[in-house]
Amino acid sequence: MNLTRREFIFSTSAVFVSAKVFSRTKRRVLILGAGLSGLSAAFELAQKGFDVMVIEARNRIGGRVQTLREPFADNQTVELGGELIGDGYKRFLNYAKRFDIKFEEVSSTTETGGSVTNLQKGIGTSAVLKGKFYPIGSTLEANPYNLSAEEARDLPPTLLIKNIVAMASEVRANPAKLFEFDQISLAEALRKRGVSNEMIRLMNISLNYNDIETVSAGGILWESRRRVSAGTKAIHIIGGNDLIPKALFENSVKSGAKIFLEAKVRQISQNGNSVKVSFQRKGKIETIEAEKLICTIPFSVLRDIEFAPNLPEAKAKAIKELAYTRITKVFLQAKRAEWDKQNLGSSVWTDTPCERIFNASGKRCDARGIFTLWTDGIGANLPEKLSDKSRINWGEKEFVKALPFMKNSIETGATKSWTNDEFVRGAYSHFTIRQLKELQPNLKTAVGNIHFAGEHTAEFAPGMEGALESAERVVKEIIGQEK
Repeated sequence: MNLTRREFIFSTSAVFVSAKVFSRTKRRVLILGAGLSGLSAAFELAQKGFDVMVIEARNRIGGRVQTLREPFADNQTVELGGELIGDGYKRFLNYAKRFDIKFEEVSSTTETGGSVTNLQKGIGTSAVLKGKFYPIGSTLEANPYNLSAEEARDLPPTLLIKNIVAMASEVRANPAKLFEFDQISLAEALRKRGVSNEMIRLMNISLNYNDIETVSAGGILWESRRRVSAGTKAIHIIGGNDLIPKALFENSVKSGAKIFLEAKVRQISQNGNSVKVSFQRKGKIETIEAEKLICTIPFSVLRDIEFAPNLPEAKAKAIKELAYTRITKVFLQAKRAEWDKQNLGSSVWTDTPCERIFNASGKRCDARGIFTLWTDGIGANLPEKLSDKSRINWGEKEFVKALPFMKNSIETGATKSWTNDEFVRGAYSHFTIRQLKELQPNLKTAVGNIHFAGEHTAEFAPGMEGALESAERVVKEIIGQEK
């Protein structure tokens, strides 16, 4: 989120001097990254009396948790990054309660405009296949892809989920099979289950990973276990998800933490007693030192930062090779009367360049809503290469092509390409073939006085809750070493 002028001046002012700003009576901790994990660690350690300094390369806090409020009307907002919250997000919701941030359960029937019974009669989401619109509850009897009757019964993402659930059941019965699945791609695992190449191609649309032919089947099953922990009920933070990092920022500062913005890390070095970080700010290189360092920088960016001495081979390999999902979104605020009339519900799955279209803000009977065109992996090839203005124009044209009845409804737009974001270069991490076994054990391991956090290091929870899980872990590591 963007800071107020007062907050920005405070966070980038005279505290940017040297290591001498730290109290010599406290143990000093440097934190790289003011995203959710970095801010949580900063808050918890500052509360426990540590002298904390956070170095952030962006000109804002929050990392991949960013709520967009402009240029939208009717106080509608959209989440650029961290979006979905479940009732299993205990750490996230505990912070909301602690900081008096309001939240509510999202009603599925309110968003879809249909009952559970109706959803069971046919497809559970709206769809566009080869130019034909299928509303919620439709059957795909006249499937346009000449699939077998059994495959044509479900939309590709639904059939994919059914296969993943079946493979997950195999792993529960025999845990060793997880690493057998890690040796092959998700596409190959599906072929072994009799899924046709045409259906696999369709499943690759809006996969949430870069490519069905390269992503590890074992990695998908490992991630599915984490996602189960998210819970069964969707939760909405009233006012935007970025209220959580904002509250962590404000309360960290109140507890004495210092948070510096627009400071790009160039080198991390350590000896047996301390860690030094060299960073660039306003064209100048500065160095600061502390007893401990928490690094939350995504590995996609960390691989360009120098370590002295070099990291152990296994850790360096994990940083160099961990994959990050390419995601590019276009957000269109539009009059929603036709959307509701056609009973589009919460989302539309398409075989068009739009891939998926989500009802991201607004509900039935509102004058307008914000609709997200969500592309990922190879589907993001074209939009991520466009300028923001050209991408919004592209999104408007593709939106109307997919849903002609929404013509003349669009009022304004915005966009975000996480692929092009220099501070993350992708939305979130995932494993390609064999990486679950080779890389996952080394993601969270500390190296001397350097501790690693971030969603990519979480083992039990996904997304934003995973980021907080990792912060909880490194705080325990550091406090445990102090005893």
